[in-house]
Amino acid sequence: MKIKILASMLAGALAMLPVTANAGWGGGGVGPYGDPITIYGWQNHTYEIIEKGANGNTDQHAINGNAGNIGFLGFVDTGIEGLKVTWRCEQFTYMNDYAGTGGWCNRNSKVGISGSFGEIMFANWLLPYNEMVAGWVDPWYDAGSASHTNIMGSVGAYTIFYNLGDFGSQTFVSYSAYGGIYNMGFNRRQEEILQYMGSTGKVSYRFAMTADHGTDYTSARGSAETDPVIYSMGIAYSDGPFWGALTYQKHEEWAASLLDGATMSDSEAESWRIAGRYIMDLGNGGSLTLSAMFENVEYEFNNTTTPGAALQDFGFSSSTFAGGTANTDVKFDRDAFLISGKYAPGGNFDFRFMYAEADELDMDATSLSTDNSAQTGADTTLFGVFYALGDSTELNVSYIEVENDPYGQYGTGISALGSGTLNNQVEIIQFGILTMF
Repeated sequence: MKIKILASMLAGALAMLPVTANAGWGGGGVGPYGDPITIYGWQNHTYEIIEKGANGNTDQHAINGNAGNIGFLGFVDTGIEGLKVTWRCEQFTYMNDYAGTGGWCNRNSKVGISGSFGEIMFANWLLPYNEMVAGWVDPWYDAGSASHTNIMGSVGAYTIFYNLGDFGSQTFVSYSAYGGIYNMGFNRRQEEILQYMGSTGKVSYRFAMTADHGTDYTSARGSAETDPVIYSMGIAYSDGPFWGALTYQKHEEWAASLLDGATMSDSEAESWRIAGRYIMDLGNGGSLTLSAMFENVEYEFNNTTTPGAALQDFGFSSSTFAGGTANTDVKFDRDAFLISGKYAPGGNFDFRFMYAEADELDMDATSLSTDNSAQTGADTTLFGVFYALGDSTELNVSYIEVENDPYGQYGTGISALGSGTLNNQVEIIQFGILTMF
C-alpha cells in the first residue's frame, strides 16, 4: 500500500511539471529545475525504390524512418556556481521495424555533471569516433540508407552501424541472425559508457569508454577469459569556414568475447580517421561546401584455433576465406576515403553528393586455403536534390548506389540492405521529407 501511495504522489508531482515545446535541436530554452523542459526531435522519412542483388534481380519498395526521434532534456542547478546536473532522454520514432532497442532512452541519453571543466556523463551515446565527424562530412545527416557508415568504419560482413542492444550480461552471446558480428563495427551508439566532453576556444575534445563490469568473462562462445572494453576519442578544430578533426577508437578483446567459430587467446581492433571541411561563400546567399575523410581500420586475432572459421564467424563468406594453420594469428586491415559536397546557389534548392571507397582487405594469415582478399573492396555514390520548406523542413530526391567487388560485402548504411551478401549491388531512389522541431 505504501508503495502505491508513493507512486501516486510521484505521478502527481511529475504531472504538475511545466513542459513546453522548444524549436531547434534541443539547444537553449532550458531553465533551472521547475522551468520548462525542452522537447525536440526530427522526423526524417523516405519512400524507397530498391534494386539489389548481383544482377539487380530483387526489387522492393520500403518506407524508412532514418533515425526519426523525439527527445527531452533539462538540468538541475546545484546551487554551486556554474555546476549543473544535466539529463537527456531521447528515443526512436520509426515507422518501420528497425528501431534498435525498444523502450525509452534508446538514443543519445545521459545523466551528467557540467561546469567550466566541460561535462562528465553516464550515457547511451554515439561514440566520439563517428559523431565528431559525421555531421560535418555527411550531407545526408548520417541516417538510414543514405549514410557514410556503409563504407566508413566498416569492412562489410555485418560490421554495420550498432545501436545498443546487448552489452553487459548478454554481450557475449552471438546474435543468431548476425553471428554476433553486429557488435564489432566501429560506428556505434554504445550503452554503458562513461564520457567526457570539453572545449577550449576553437578546439573541442571528447573521450568515452565502456564499463567492463569489473571482472573477466569466460566467452560464451569459447574458453578464453576476456575483459572486453571500447575506448573512443577525438579532437576537433573549428575556425570560420574551416573545420577539421582527428578521431580514434580501440576495441580490446571484443572479437575474443564474441566469435564462436573458433577460439582465440586475445584480440584487438582499432581505427583512426582524419577529416576536414571548408565552406566557400559564393555571394548572394550561395555557398559551396567540400568535405573529405580518410581512415584505416584494423583487426587482429591472436592464437586462433582455426583462422578460416574465425573469419567466417566474423561474417565473411566461406568462398572468401577458409582454412589456415591452427593456433596462429590473423590480422587484416583496409584503408577507405570519402569526399562530399553541397552546392547551394541561393534560394530554396541545394544539391548534394557523396562518394566513398574502401580498398581491398590486406590479409595476414598463415596458409589460408582460400584467400580472396584482393577482391573485397567497394564504393558508394550518392546524389541528391533538396528543397527547403521554411527553416525546419526539407524535401529531397536522392540516388544511392553501392558497388561491391566480387567478394565485397558492403551494404547501404544504417538500414544495411545487402550487408553480408556476397557481391551484392544495390541501387535506391528515395523520396524524403525531414522536419525538425
